[in-house]
This record gives sequence, structure tokens and C-alpha cells, in this order.
Amino acid sequence: MHKFVKISVLLQLIGIQALIKIAEGAGVKVLTVATDENHGFERFMRSAKIYGIDVEVLGKTAVWAGGDMNFPGGGQKINLLKEKLNEIAETSSPETIVLFTDSYDVLFLAGVEEIVKRFQAFPNTRVLFSAEQFCWPDAKLAGLYPKIEVSSPYLNSGGFIGYLTQLQAILNFKTVSDKEDDQLYYTKIYLDKSLRETLKISLDHNSAIFQNLNGALSDVQLKTNTTETYPYIENVVTKQRPLIVHGNGPSKLTLNHFGNYLAKAWSAAEGCTLCNEKRVILKDDLPTVMVAVFIEQATPFLKEFLEQVLTTDYPKEKIHLLLRNNVEYHETEVDEFFQTHSKYYATAKRIKPDDFIAESEARNIAKDRCVNSACDYLFSIDSLSRLEANTLRYLLSSGYDVVAPMLVRPGHAWSNFWGAINSAGFYARSADYMDIVYRVVK
Repeated sequence: MHKFVKISVLLQLIGIQALIKIAEGAGVKVLTVATDENHGFERFMRSAKIYGIDVEVLGKTAVWAGGDMNFPGGGQKINLLKEKLNEIAETSSPETIVLFTDSYDVLFLAGVEEIVKRFQAFPNTRVLFSAEQFCWPDAKLAGLYPKIEVSSPYLNSGGFIGYLTQLQAILNFKTVSDKEDDQLYYTKIYLDKSLRETLKISLDHNSAIFQNLNGALSDVQLKTNTTETYPYIENVVTKQRPLIVHGNGPSKLTLNHFGNYLAKAWSAAEGCTLCNEKRVILKDDLPTVMVAVFIEQATPFLKEFLEQVLTTDYPKEKIHLLLRNNVEYHETEVDEFFQTHSKYYATAKRIKPDDFIAESEARNIAKDRCVNSACDYLFSIDSLSRLEANTLRYLLSSGYDVVAPMLVRPGHAWSNFWGAINSAGFYARSADYMDIVYRVVK
């Protein structure tokens, strides 16, 4: 009897937990807008998948008419969302919770249950917008905001969550064109005290859910060396661990950096889990590759290098060969190699020393030749390198569009790797630079 009672209690607890999860999950809609499936979108959708978030993408078949998002624009997002919410309202409860975020520059860092739990902890709030440090796109409106001492006082429209009834009221408040600015639209509604109080609109000033990075880079720290399995970010000013991060404005490079670690992309125990996810198995129908070989300086053991190019484990009919030699001393050996083996490749081209073509131009020729042919990939290699037979297949199976070697000087901080770039596009030291150079992060 004692065992039966314990089992019954356990089943009741399991049932209650299941009901709670159903209650939280049912009635929550997660929406975004994306008219282009670029790398940012893929990263966003991967983060949603990692945390079990079912995202409905609006505008997938639409042509973007919202303007250049480096400038005011984005009204098309309002119109797509308005149409969708009006559709949802026909069959769903007015208490349905809707979470909307941008997609190209956003990452989820937690599941829907935790996001909803934090949202419902905000007092007297039916709609919660993310907040940022800049009043954009109209800085003159800053003086109209409620006077409070917070680090992020201004509305950002890249992420918001709310109940269907109130969100419908906001989106149907007035008509906007696709080219009008979405953030300005929401800002003016928020700044109307009557609307703000009636609709119970709040801003996530402390980044309890939404973390906008622009202007807050010194506030946000990436935590990798902790007792937790996966890295996370913390706002060290507000002491919050955000659940959604948005690389708004010029902070997208920082989001790219964070994206290498967040959403379970990397762990100290497993290394780059994202790399393993992206790896592909090469099929029988192999991609066509432009192999561009550059001999820019006198090279010891050139014969052995050329032999390695020749014995690469890849069908030669799938290779377009471009052989560039800029060293007169090697010309006889290189010409003999080309005359003997070029006929086995799909196509073959030579650039000789007496062509008087600069190195930069030669490399551009290889790029353009690849782009303007049936070439799927460009594999560029210098004669000072050494090539294993499976190198090309290994690189192609990585699943990445661009792969480059990292060269280091043992015992020194020098490498050919840039962990970050500054606003002018030049080298900047990243927080993880030394860990990458010394292979702590790999």
C-alpha cells in the first residue's frame, strides 16, 4: 500500500507538471518576419530549434518593401504582423500571448516557458517592449519619455511580447505604409500616456527578457568559464541573464561573436557543437571546385608540393585548375607539370611570370573565373603550404561557406587570425583571442 501511495503521488505530480506545460505552451504564438533566408535567419532558426520554440515566419514569399534597415523603415513588418494577428484572433483566445522578434540579428537563449514566466512577472503589464540606450529614429522624442533613471530608457521594436487583445489594438491603431518606420510607430503609441496606461505597455529596462546590444556592449559579458555546461550572457549592470539577445544597429559584429558560443553552439566539454551540426556528408554528385595554386616566391620542395596537388583525393573532372607562377626560377618545372597533367582537369589555365600580373590581380582572376563559371567553390592554396590527400574533401564537408587556416608562432601571441575588427575595419583584440590562439577554444 505504501508503494502504491508513492506511485499515485508521483503520477499526480507528473500530471500537474504536464498540465502546467500545456497551459504555458498552448496559447503562445511566436512570430517573426523574414523575406530572405540568409545566414542570420539560419542562426535565428537554429536557436529557436535548440530551445524547442516553434516560430512562424511571416513574409517568406514576399518581396521586402520596408526600405534599408540601416535607416528608418520597416513598416512592412507592422503590416505583416497586423494581418497575422487579425487572423489569429478569429480562432484564438484574447488571452493568447504573442512573442515577436526580428530574425536576422536575434538569438533565443531560453525556451518559451521561461520567457512567458518572466513576462508575467512584470507588474501591471499587458505588453512588454524591449528597451535600448538610444532614442531612435527620432532623438527629439527622448524628452517625452517618462522620467526614470535606467540605463535603457527607450523603446526598441526588435522584440516584444504581449496579449493578443492589446497587441491587436496597437497594430490596428492606424494605417502605416511599408516604408514607414516600425519603431517610430510603436514609440509614438508608447509616448501617448493614455494609450500606454490603457493598454498597460511597459519597457524591459533591465533586460530581464530582451537584451539590445547597441550602446550596451560594456554592460554585457559573455560567460564561458563557469560551472554551467553552456555559455551565457549577463548584463553586469542590471544583474540579469537575458533570454533573447538582439544585435541592433552597429552591434551585429558582437552578435556574430556571441553566436559562436550562445544557444548551445559551444561548450568547454564538447568544443564546437555548432561545427558538428553543420558538417555534411559529401554525396556522389560532388561540387565543382576551382583549385587556384599560387607560387609567389621561391619554394623549397616545390616538386613535392605539386605532387600533392596532383594526388588530391578528388575527381579531376570536377576541378578547374588555375596555376599561377611568379618565380622565373621555377618556370621550367611548373610548365612541365602543367603540360603533363592539365589535360586531366575540367579546365586548366596558367599565369606565367612574363604575364606581369600582380599577385592581387592574379587572386582576383581566380575569384572571377570561379564566379563566372560553373564553379561551386574556390580552393586557394600557396606553394609554401603542404596538402594532404583528403584536405579538399574535409574542407567541403565542414558545411561552412568560407574556411581559412589559422597560423601561429609557437609561444607567441602572433597569428594571422583577427578575433575582431574595429569600427574602421581594422584589427581589434577580441576577448577570446588568446584562448583561440592557444587552442583552449576550438
